[in-house]
Amino acid sequence: MVCKDDLNALQRKKLTAAASILHRTAHLYDGTQSLLPLWGGGVITHGVPKFKKCIIGITEDAKIAKKEDRTSDHLYRVTETAKYVLSKIVEDDLDVSAIEDVLLARSALMITTRSENNKKLKDALKQCENKDSWQELYEKAGIKYELY
Repeated sequence: MVCKDDLNALQRKKLTAAASILHRTAHLYDGTQSLLPLWGGGVITHGVPKFKKCIIGITEDAKIAKKEDRTSDHLYRVTETAKYVLSKIVEDDLDVSAIEDVLLARSALMITTRSENNKKLKDALKQCENKDSWQELYEKAGIKYELY
């Protein structure tokens, strides 16, 4: 995992801005499928820094999916991340620094299909001891992937 110390000044500024916006607006999120998670997803997409050195993975199903489907599925995944972060802010009373940590921890760049997200990964999450380990999650889900 990348830590805050690995970021340059601009990356750090973007991450802090994303975390601050999510922190200030978390009370607006009502848990429904509204535009707020989509907006939060946009904040995360633009706020989480693009690292010089990172691992990008793609699942076998995503590899053979249509490009348009992969794009739509990525938006879904980012939206789910936004919803998770917003719920953690309210539930755990996170400060901006803790939100930055959550954003960095959940920024593994794995390209998946929506059905893998909706079914396999959701079911596997119930079996994981470490809810923040994406490696354990994919192993429990039986999803094969390639890392680049």
